[in-house]
Amino acid sequence: MKQYIISSFISKFGGGNKAAVVFDDRGLSEKEMKAIAKKNNLSETAFISIKESSFPYFTIRYFTPEEEVDICGHAALASFYVLEQLGYFRGDKAYHLTKAGRLTVLKQEDVFLIQMKDPEVIGFADKDDIKRMTSLKEEDIIANMDGNISIISTGLKDAIIEVDSLRTLKNMSINKEEMISFCKRKDIVGAHVFSRETIEDDSDFSCRNFAPAVGIDEESATGTSNASLIYYVKAFADFKEEGINPLLNEVSFNTELSFPKSPTLICGECPRAAKSSTPGHLLLPQRGNSPCMDSANTQQGINPPLNEVSFN
Repeated sequence: MKQYIISSFISKFGGGNKAAVVFDDRGLSEKEMKAIAKKNNLSETAFISIKESSFPYFTIRYFTPEEEVDICGHAALASFYVLEQLGYFRGDKAYHLTKAGRLTVLKQEDVFLIQMKDPEVIGFADKDDIKRMTSLKEEDIIANMDGNISIISTGLKDAIIEVDSLRTLKNMSINKEEMISFCKRKDIVGAHVFSRETIEDDSDFSCRNFAPAVGIDEESATGTSNASLIYYVKAFADFKEEGINPLLNEVSFNTELSFPKSPTLICGECPRAAKSSTPGHLLLPQRGNSPCMDSANTQQGINPPLNEVSFN
């Protein structure tokens, strides 16, 4: 059994979000998966079930350090990059079997497109909820057209919170216990906070993501939450001035994540529950085009191979 650590959503300034990808050829129990994910202490560890997978169908489970979640965007991208590099992904189409359903994966030249679950409005919160669990003030928060905060899912449920400026976004903090209580009460994963003011000129949004209820105090980049954000902007913001209630109208769009097929790659040993991992070499990848939120641009001209590292 081997593990690979991949950093997805790399911008031209670096960054990204690391996920562990475990090739499970042993049939790990849920308890063992939780122990490995906790030991990794990354926001997500993906477990590809080799015994339950056969091209074009791949069964993948996702765990935070605390619990299993239905799907994870950056870990899904990492998983299919590894599958492609090792020769398991052939052709240009496959299917991602998750607890969020069967989702399509397309390969277009050097880019993977991973479908998210159809967007769904789960419920609403109010500004008082947000003020209790963050440092945000009333005037910092931009509500939806009905004066509420929308809770949306494209596989994971998040409160989508717009703030008035990049400065507000950078300076905000959370009340961890209040946010955990809020998320458990609403049965959601976390809060995705965004500003339309951006750091990079070619970006549309700046975002921060908080999910302490599942063991992730703050996420550096996220796929499912940004898919929900795109839906929010399409359904609740673009239509505001036209006076159209998005709940009464069909809004059709694709929720897909993409990146070039060569993200930053770290190969390492898959840890036992009582043993720390041994990371391998950091390899810099090639540059490519990416969506304008969590960009995946990387360094030019290097295509990292996957190194095999044995599980002890």
